[in-house]
Amino acid sequence: MSVSHAICLLAGGQARRMGGGDKGQIVIEGKTIISTLVSRFASSDYMFLNANGDLDRFQSYGLNTVPDKLPDYQGPLSGIYSAMCHLTETKPEIKWLISLPTDAPLIPASLAEDLLLEAINADADVVSVESHGRTHPVVAAWSMRLLEPLGEALIEKNIRKIDLFTASYNCKYISYDEHPDPFLNLNRPEDLEAFHAHSKNK
Repeated sequence: MSVSHAICLLAGGQARRMGGGDKGQIVIEGKTIISTLVSRFASSDYMFLNANGDLDRFQSYGLNTVPDKLPDYQGPLSGIYSAMCHLTETKPEIKWLISLPTDAPLIPASLAEDLLLEAINADADVVSVESHGRTHPVVAAWSMRLLEPLGEALIEKNIRKIDLFTASYNCKYISYDEHPDPFLNLNRPEDLEAFHAHSKNK
């Protein structure tokens, strides 16, 4: 689909439930999750990372890495805002930002096209996904026209939850019901153990 878009891989969290570190650097079948996502979405117009701390640890991926503009690890909505600011400053021709978590190794390669198609057909502001009865608000396509209201929500209204922000806009969802869950995220050590157990039994 010929819709200008960028993909931001969100690696700005602190991974407390995983014991710290970067979940995107977890190695699965010989590749980090970030490497897998970079390969899977290589056809995007532009791809970059959102992360905090020492950004040199992501240098091997060859992507621009953008830190949060707001202090104190304020969550994925802050990362999305920072990504939008980066695009406005460097790639103003891009109209859609797709945000992806870096702890979800099974995100389908068709996702970007699926999100953008729904965004255009539904004239949506945001398109996200749901699977097996759960929504995954971090996985979403965002119209760049939301940059200013998103900044106001974060800075002036102290909104931190994605769902709370998107509730005020035309937000659509695409359902996926494949097994295993394509948006399975590895939040805790037991999630990683379950993932490896499932992979062995395929």
